[in-house]
This record gives sequence, structure tokens and C-alpha cells, in this order.
Amino acid sequence: MSLAANLMQPLFAGLLDITLAAAVGVAVLQGGVSSTVTSARLADIARQVCVLLGVVLAAYLYAGTVAMTEASIAGLPAALWLVLTQSHFGGMIWLALTGWIILMVSTASFALPLRNTLFVTGLVGFALARAATGHAADQGLASFSVLIHTVHVLAATAWAGSVGICVLLTSDWSSWPLQQRSALAHRVSKIATLALLLVVGSGLFNVARTLGHADNPWSSAYAWILLAKLCAVGIAAGLGARNRWHWLALLDRDQAVGATGFRQVLLVEAGVLLVVLALAAKLGTTMPA
Repeated sequence: MSLAANLMQPLFAGLLDITLAAAVGVAVLQGGVSSTVTSARLADIARQVCVLLGVVLAAYLYAGTVAMTEASIAGLPAALWLVLTQSHFGGMIWLALTGWIILMVSTASFALPLRNTLFVTGLVGFALARAATGHAADQGLASFSVLIHTVHVLAATAWAGSVGICVLLTSDWSSWPLQQRSALAHRVSKIATLALLLVVGSGLFNVARTLGHADNPWSSAYAWILLAKLCAVGIAAGLGARNRWHWLALLDRDQAVGATGFRQVLLVEAGVLLVVLALAAKLGTTMPA
């Protein structure tokens, strides 16, 4: 059953973070999209991502339950109920489920007042559940550590999600008017810059909290995974800087090479940020020094 703790739980945690990032990406990019067609595509992506989020949440609950109880298939229903009713992990699953239901309602096809507010509320609730499932919860749900880690989760998913969703939206943007291309590119660049600052600030706090009192932090796998994550963040930041200061300027001058170069760098940055989210999920299921 160690397979569940060592492989399945971090795998589904990573998929959960990646799917959440896509949903957050939709939310933060809405203000940079003016085309009716592109807005409709964003709405379709939001509905599909929210359905997938529920599926992955169920898989994550299964992996976490098996990791904690070592339940067999026959004993799984009882183990699931035990985890959901008698553990902090189960409590956070209920919170995530509540956030997911709000997201599903907010992406329904019928007319709905305050749709965007509901969507953001669901995302914040889900992010809080993810933050409070990790090491930050050691100091309690209503703690400053959980608040900071929630900011960290939202910032990281906003960065990765905005980049990833932008890659999906811009597959045909060579035919877009310059104003629409430029507006979306600037939106992504601003979001990524702000998110990077929040990720670094909250990340430093998390590092100080988890490793600040360790006598020999490099003796643990946690520290090496953290180092790999920091390296990946540095690479992604460098790619973002290249886009912001080089390709974006060419794109604004309506040069075709600018739009092509911006999207190619964005694609690579999205791949690196997927690695960041995967490493973050592994950190959340690895004991620090």
C-alpha cells in the first residue's frame, strides 16, 4: 500500500493542482478577452475543467484514503466514510467538494446572477482546501500559515493557469486583430509578474516555516524536491521575462514574428510550470526535515 502514499497520492494531488490552475487561469484571463468567440471558448473551457476537477478530486480522495487506511477494495466504502468523517483530510475534502459544487453551479448554461463572483468564491474555497491539506495545516485551519499558503496556491495556479489557458486560446491568433492579441498578451504578462512576486514572497515564508528549525535540512528528500522546484520557478521566470521584454514589444508593433515568438515561449513556460505544480504536489506529501 506504500504505492498509494508514494505515487498515487502525489500524482492525483498534482493533477488536482493542474486542473485547479486551469480554472483559475480562466478566471484571471476573462478581463483580457474582448472577442465574443474567445469569451465563448473560455466559458466552454471553464465547464470542461470544472467537470474534470470533480473527477480528479474523487481520485485524490481514493488515493488519500488508501494511503491512510491501507483499505482493501472490500473495505473501501467504510474506509472512505471513516476518512471523510474522522480526519482533517476528510474535512478538507468536504470543503473542496463545496467549492466544486459552487464552481459547477457558476458554469451552468442557464442565466445566473453574480456568475463571476460565484466562480471566484468556488476557486478560493477549493484553494483553501488544498492549502490546508498540506504542512501549513499543522498550525490549525484558522492560522496565518494556512492563509499565506492559500495565497501561494492561488498565485501559483494563476501563473500556471493563465499561461496554459492562453496557449489554448492563441492557437489561431495569427488571424486576430492586433488590439485583441496585444490585450491578451499584456494581460498574461501582468498576471504572471504579479503572481511571481506573490509566489516568491509566500514561498519564502513557507520555507522558513518548514525548514527554519531543521538542524540538517539537506538530509531530507523534501529539501531536494524544494530545490528542484525553485530551479523550475527560476526557469519559468526567465522565460516570462524574455516574453515581456522582447517578444511582447514586437507583438505590439504588429510584427508576425512577435506573435509567433510570444506563443512559442509561452508554450515552453507552460510546460515548465506543469513541472513546478507536480513538484509542489510531491512536496505536500513529503515530510520536511
